[in-house]
Amino acid sequence: MSITRRDFVKGYVAACTLLLPGAALATKYVSGNTTLNTEVDSRVRKSIKACFGGGFTVQSHSQSAGLAYANIEHLGNRYTVTSSNLLDWEIVSSI
Repeated sequence: MSITRRDFVKGYVAACTLLLPGAALATKYVSGNTTLNTEVDSRVRKSIKACFGGGFTVQSHSQSAGLAYANIEHLGNRYTVTSSNLLDWEIVSSI
């Protein structure tokens, strides 16, 4: 089987042309997820401030198995808190 340079270039251009719409769709999908993450981030921050008060800052947060976990700080004291519904937060540990 012999392939010429011209056939290789034609195949490469065709493959790139077919992949371009998929790459644009993937970029749109990824940027859409950052919007969702920003909304979740905003809800978690607002919920913690409502539960603990305005002096608390959220260092990080994550969600796993239906629970939301957050590391918060207040005047140098750090806490790990958890919630199942983003309304009632419980202090799990003090760091």
